Amino acid sequence: MKRLLVLTAWFVGLASTLAQAQIEIHGYGGYVPGSRTAYSYNGYRLRIEGGGNYGVSVSKTLPHGVAVELGFSQFKSTLKQDGGIVDIVKPQDISVEYYQLGAVKSLMEGDSFVPYGLFSLGASRFAPKDVREDYWRFAINAGLGIKYFVSDKFGLRLQARLLMPLYFSGAGFGCGIGTGGASCGGGVGMGSEILQADFTGGVILRVGN
Repeated sequence: MKRLLVLTAWFVGLASTLAQAQIEIHGYGGYVPGSRTAYSYNGYRLRIEGGGNYGVSVSKTLPHGVAVELGFSQFKSTLKQDGGIVDIVKPQDISVEYYQLGAVKSLMEGDSFVPYGLFSLGASRFAPKDVREDYWRFAINAGLGIKYFVSDKFGLRLQARLLMPLYFSGAGFGCGIGTGGASCGGGVGMGSEILQADFTGGVILRVGN
């Protein structure tokens, strides 16, 4: 239900953006390095291995070199236990998604070469394969990038971002990962903070007037 509501809100925002005059559509792919929870409990953490990701975003330029951008990105990887004497968490597939709305600010004037900074906020979704419930958390992203326009309608984009789910439930993560017992929930306990990043490249298509 939560995923349906977020997807509905995201597509409503996308439709609203597309109704405006000139917009930029971005498609990209890249790599997310491995990451692990910031805190351990009983000697182990949870680790998400690195993997390829992809995404799409739509932006509308406003005055003063600022653009409003609506974006979605996803990567699929493997969730593992990191450390510990006893293997409580079994390796399994995991899908991680980000739904973001934010601002892209040009750092210098230019028609073809445009460096920029970005900041966005929204939701993140962690979906381990062997867990019935998906885990949604508020998330913020920040990064830097460059755009290079080959023509008025087509360009290239390189970008690096820091992806920050502010809090997700480590207890829920551990509890459903092949153990089926209360020991996993008790082992992970509270929640765990995790920081991720991605490095991407893609294309830009300008449409509209």
